Amino acid sequence: MRALPALLLGGGLLLPLSAPASAADPAVEDLAIALNGVQVLASFRLEGGFSPQLRERIDSGLPTGFLFELELARDRKRWWDEVLGSTRIEVVAMFNAVTREYLVNTKHAGKLIDSRTLRDPAELEQAMSRFAAVPVFVLRGASRRERYLVRVRAELGTDNLLGFVPVMRSTDWVESNKVRPREP
Repeated sequence: MRALPALLLGGGLLLPLSAPASAADPAVEDLAIALNGVQVLASFRLEGGFSPQLRERIDSGLPTGFLFELELARDRKRWWDEVLGSTRIEVVAMFNAVTREYLVNTKHAGKLIDSRTLRDPAELEQAMSRFAAVPVFVLRGASRRERYLVRVRAELGTDNLLGFVPVMRSTDWVESNKVRPREP
C-alpha cells in the first residue's frame, strides 16, 4: 500500500514537467526557404524569446544570445526525411553601460557574418530574432526531381529543473516549405 502514494507523488512531480506548451512559449515562426541558384536562403523569426530574465541578463553586460540549429533535408513522401546537412546561427548581444549601446554579433557556422551597434531595445529584439534571406546551405548535386526542406529550432539558454538541475531550454523543431531546384 505504501507504493501507491509514492507512485502518485512521483507522478504529481512529473505532471508539471510535461504540461502542454502555452501560447506564451517561445517558438520559431514564419519559416520559409527559397533557392538562389544552388544556395538555400532561409527567413524566420523567433517569437516570445525575450523574457524579463533575458533582458536583465543583457542589461547587466553579460554576453547573451540565441543559438538557431538548422537542418537541410531531402523530402521523402513515405519515409523519414533524409538529413543532408546541419548548421548553426548564433546571435549574441552585449550591452555597454558607458555608451548605452548594444553590440549584436551574428555568426553562421562559427564565422562572423554581421555586427551591429544599436541603441534601442526594440531594435535589439528585432536584430536578435528576425532573419531574412540568410544563405544557410549550398545544394551540391541536387536533382530536379527531389524536394528539399529546412528544419529550425532555437536554443534559448539554460534553466533550472526542480531548482537545481540545469537543462537547456529550446523551441520545437519547425519545418519550412519544400522547394525543388530549377534546371540549369
